[in-house]
Amino acid sequence: MNGIAPIKFIKTLFSLLAICLCFNSCQEENVEISESNPAATLVANTALPQLMERMTLLDGSLDNIIDNSNCFLVDLPVTVSVNGTTIVVNSTNDYATILELLNQSTDETVAITYPITIILSDYTEITIENEAALLSQISNCSGPNQPDIDIECIDFQYPFSIAIFNVNFEVIETVNITHDQQLYTFLATLSSGVVASINYPINLQTADGTTISVNNNSALEAAIAAADNTCDEDDDNNYNDADCTQTQVTANLADCFWRITNLDGNTQLEYEFYFNADGSFTFSIEPSSSNIFEGNWEVAISQGNLVLNISNVSANITTLNGSWIIDECSENELQLHSGNQEVTLQKSCENTTPFECFENIETTICDEDNPFDGFVEMNLEELFIANITCTQPYNFSFHQTEADANANIFALIPTAYTNTFPQETLYLRIEDVNGMYEVYTIIITVEDCCTNTTILTNDLILYLPFANETKDLVSNWEASGNYNYVSDRAGNATCAIAFSGNETIEIPVTTANQIVQGDAFSVSLWFKMQNTDPTNYEILFQKGAVISEGFQLSVFDLNTPVFSDANSGYGLWDDPWNMDTNLPTDTTNWHHLVLTVDTNNTVRLYRDGIQRNEDVNSTIDIGNSSLTNYILGNGFQGHLDDIRVYKVALNPNEVSTLFTLEADCNICL
Repeated sequence: MNGIAPIKFIKTLFSLLAICLCFNSCQEENVEISESNPAATLVANTALPQLMERMTLLDGSLDNIIDNSNCFLVDLPVTVSVNGTTIVVNSTNDYATILELLNQSTDETVAITYPITIILSDYTEITIENEAALLSQISNCSGPNQPDIDIECIDFQYPFSIAIFNVNFEVIETVNITHDQQLYTFLATLSSGVVASINYPINLQTADGTTISVNNNSALEAAIAAADNTCDEDDDNNYNDADCTQTQVTANLADCFWRITNLDGNTQLEYEFYFNADGSFTFSIEPSSSNIFEGNWEVAISQGNLVLNISNVSANITTLNGSWIIDECSENELQLHSGNQEVTLQKSCENTTPFECFENIETTICDEDNPFDGFVEMNLEELFIANITCTQPYNFSFHQTEADANANIFALIPTAYTNTFPQETLYLRIEDVNGMYEVYTIIITVEDCCTNTTILTNDLILYLPFANETKDLVSNWEASGNYNYVSDRAGNATCAIAFSGNETIEIPVTTANQIVQGDAFSVSLWFKMQNTDPTNYEILFQKGAVISEGFQLSVFDLNTPVFSDANSGYGLWDDPWNMDTNLPTDTTNWHHLVLTVDTNNTVRLYRDGIQRNEDVNSTIDIGNSSLTNYILGNGFQGHLDDIRVYKVALNPNEVSTLFTLEADCNICL
């Protein structure tokens, strides 16, 4: 079909098609036929269902303040006595009351009124008649902060669905999974021969709040395995304690300095520790002491515990060498233990001089401009002063030579400095209130830090990967609006853009990126529909502000891709699209669409790497005016990604290369 059909004809054709579909549907049984999909099928006693089962085990650590057990929960309500006060615990909100009473006394006993019901990790319920029976159950559990079987560092985001098949691989039921217990119970049915597969994509959330989208079994298995034992599972006997992450503790230790306030009961130690970002640390009796000792440190996750590893301490307190489990942490204090030894560290941010706060620096600055030239405008104050925590007053200035710094002359303007060489040394002068000063060297290296290894960049005039931004990486133009970024076709979060049908993005036309009649050009993009209305005309990419000018790459009439111009009423359709009954209503899968126009006005339309239509020496006329804007998403309801526009007609091999490229999350070219 090489012309846009009149609306009357389309309506007639659509009506006949609807009648045919309705007639055929009456002749068939109401059974959904589906081929077996090994990438989504769950097989009993294999790694993935076992990992999923460990994720869905009941976490029993929430009420450890009552039962001191990680592998079961006490069913509520329950009556307890703390310091002579009786409390009826009706919900988890009452745990704070128990904690408040415990903090009022050195007696940490929580007396339970029996009988009680406990819920095991497999959701089995058991009646406990007395304390001896409870202790017997506790003996089956791992101790506080000890390795256990459940996986708590990643969770499913519900709901999602699972399809159940019969022996002919016909879908006989779809189960909507809404919580852990339901999924745990369902997984148990696999051993009885149930054939089931997950309806992808589904989302997971890690302990740090990161959302991961997965599209098949192998990706799901890899995500769960990668997350296991990567967080502090909080399997201690404290309620609502301030457990920290590996990143938080690492950053906190490198801030200010720390004192040992308790080492196995010894509170008279006066060592002061400076934890450096390179993994080394120094310690001394006092900041001004000439006796400086050294060691190495690292915060890590080991067997589900957050630990501080200390090594290479060869003098004085060598007992610190080893792996210390972090039991409690806050902004200003860490409580740790290793075996039977206990240590308390407290942070102090008091400095005796401002010179303790600074050191010589070597740093790399990224130049992501296109093209790379090795020169970057930078804010020296933001880079080297703003992040310094120092309790003593000081004045600072930056200089290009050490002599200028010593003489305190020719100070640089710190808020807008551009380097003069790709690698250079600046001098930072720090002066205290008494006029004493020290000079520190700052070695700056400007590098091309762009990791974009993408191919087919010749003749590229627009390139928008939507990596949590709407930016053309060819010209560095960036949209200023607030947009909704979603996961791309590979599951990379916020690496595609969503349109609701009410917003557009206008990209300025320039001399470098303009396209007029007679030019060879190509438009490549990925799209995923979110609207199944067969009558909606939705524009993915267009030249010009209205459909009466330039050209449009759109979907229309059962969401069929179509390329059209404005001046001649020309249209080239993806004819095979609506021959596939699944495509017009497909809101799950991404599709790759490429339009090419050569200098002979031959138009080709590709979808998913395959040429779907061609018009040799066509009558297309996109106009001789460059117009003002290219527009994305006019009336479109769906997702777009990886838009590329070339001032050349791509050949079939190049189109195939673009189709097979991995999802693009680049921020530079």
